[in-house]
Amino acid sequence: MFDMTKIGKKISQLRKQNGLTQMGLADKLGISYQAVSNWERGATMPDISKLPCLAEIFGITIEEILCDERKGKIVEDIANGDESAAENIKLRDLADLAPIMKDEQFKQSYKQADKDGEQIDFDTIIKMAPFLDDDILDDLVKNQSKYGFTSEQIIALAPFLSDSALEQAADSLSDGCDDARELAGLAPFLSEKALGRLARKLVHEDCSFGELAGIACHMDEKDLAAIVERRVDETKDISDLAALAPFMDERDLTRIVGNYLKNGGSFQSLTSLYPFLDMDDLFRKYFKK
Repeated sequence: MFDMTKIGKKISQLRKQNGLTQMGLADKLGISYQAVSNWERGATMPDISKLPCLAEIFGITIEEILCDERKGKIVEDIANGDESAAENIKLRDLADLAPIMKDEQFKQSYKQADKDGEQIDFDTIIKMAPFLDDDILDDLVKNQSKYGFTSEQIIALAPFLSDSALEQAADSLSDGCDDARELAGLAPFLSEKALGRLARKLVHEDCSFGELAGIACHMDEKDLAAIVERRVDETKDISDLAALAPFMDERDLTRIVGNYLKNGGSFQSLTSLYPFLDMDDLFRKYFKK
C-alpha cells in the first residue's frame, strides 16, 4: 500500500522548494487547488495521468514522488504508455495501485491476473472492492462465503456488494461473532428480514438489551420483540430495556412487560419504561382481580 501521508508530505516539500503555491501548482496541472490540498493532507493520491506532469514540474522521477521505487517504476511505465506493464501487474500490487489507475487500466490488469489463476486473499478483495465490477466482486465474495467472515470484513465490503451477496456473506458470519454491537456497522446495509435472521442467530444468551440498541432502529419490530421476549425470560431486572423501548411496538412491549411481572419480575425496574407502555392495558390485562 502506498503511504499517502508520506507522498503528501513529499509533494508539499517539492511544491515549496519550487516556489509554488497550491493554486500555482493546480494551475500548471489543470486541476483545482482543493485536489492539491487533498494530496498534501494525505487524503487522496494524484491520478496516474497527473504523475508525469508532477515529475516534470519538480524535475524528479515518479518513483521519488511515490516514495516507492518498485511500485513507482510500475506506475511510471504505465503512465508512459507501456501496455505490457499493466498486463504484468501481480494482484498484490494491483490492490495498491488501483486508487491511481484509470478504470480501463485496472480492468485490463485484473483480467490478466485472473487469467493467470492468481490466488486472492480477503484483504486484497477488500482493497480492490471499490474498483471491481459489481458482478466480479459478488462472485469473489460468494466463493469466500464457505470459509466464513468476520463482521469487520463484511462491514468493509458492504457498500460495494449487491443485496444478495451481502446477505449470503452475512449469513456465513463465523460463530465467533456473538455480540450484537458487532453488527451495528453492518445493520444499515441489510434488509430488515436479513438483519432479523442474523440477529436471532448471533445474539447469545448473555446478550444485554443495551447491546441490541445499536441495531434496534434498523430491525423489524416483530423480530426485535422476539429477541427481547427470549431475553426477558432470563433476567430479573429489565430496567435497561429502556434503550430498546423507543424502537418497539407499544403493544409488544406492554405484553412482554406484563408477562415479566406475572412471572415474578420486579415492578420497581419498570420506571424508565413507563413512557413507552400502555399502562391502562397493562393493569387491565395483567392485574385485574
